[in-house]
Amino acid sequence: MLSRHNIRVKVLQTLYVYTQTEGDTSKNAERNYMQAIHDSYRLYLFSMLYLQKVATYALKDFEIKSNKLVPTEEDKKASLKLYENPIIQSILENGAFQRLLKKEKLMSLPDTDLVRKLFKKFSQSEYYQQYLDMKTTPMREHQYALVNLYKTMLEDEVYVELMEDYFPTWVDDKSLAFGALKRSIRSLPDDDRFFITQEANSEFVHEFGKELLYLSIRHDEELREMIVPKLKNWKEDRVAIIDMLLLKLGICEFLHFPSVPTKVTINEYVSLAKEYSTDKSKRFVNGILDRLMKELMDEGKINKEGRGLKDK
Repeated sequence: MLSRHNIRVKVLQTLYVYTQTEGDTSKNAERNYMQAIHDSYRLYLFSMLYLQKVATYALKDFEIKSNKLVPTEEDKKASLKLYENPIIQSILENGAFQRLLKKEKLMSLPDTDLVRKLFKKFSQSEYYQQYLDMKTTPMREHQYALVNLYKTMLEDEVYVELMEDYFPTWVDDKSLAFGALKRSIRSLPDDDRFFITQEANSEFVHEFGKELLYLSIRHDEELREMIVPKLKNWKEDRVAIIDMLLLKLGICEFLHFPSVPTKVTINEYVSLAKEYSTDKSKRFVNGILDRLMKELMDEGKINKEGRGLKDK
């Protein structure tokens, strides 16, 4: 679920909190980093749970409308098709997934009234009526129906506010969760390990992310001493905190991660500067990292391994 880019974001955010918290320790920073990784996965799980809840509300809606003494024409159109969607049924029948939701204490979090409103909103859409009218529904259409349902949920302000309340990193992680949710839907109903395959790659989390965080903390002063002489007309105290952290992380990758090309490192931190810092940060970070890379390569301090990783 998490790429190296996402891991870099988690490390940057963790490092920022660490530098701004007096008396914080590297151990605590590591715990915060691992918690951030886990929170991203919990967001995915919660998104899947909410999708499950909204889709299965079709059963309750059908029961309510079917039991009316004088049903309207709209009531007569009530359908179990969304509830009986093979993907939803495979999720409901997956005992390991349901137990994980309970273990993570997510089951009680969905708002019943919001679930009802989200179903009603989706049921009034043009696509939903087309879905119900299909006499023969291929599996890919059942999958698309659920993706379409989640898109409807993402357009709801109350749902977005709820996600923001439960998950402070929602803004950063919502596209990750949606991507993981879509991959899960497309792998169902045949893949009973759909939720396990969305866990963060252990190599990225530990060998890359945790190590990057550790090295940036351990060598903080050395990294600062490498950066300051390259600032030229800039005073150190005028450099944005985020920019300084991005530079330190970039140097760490140059020196300690032989499998990551230097150009990839520069592009990644320029991208993060554009996303998380000031308007001028993109050019600033690019310029400093480029000069440092050339200097460190001339000194023989950058050693990249693997075909195509040695920059000319």
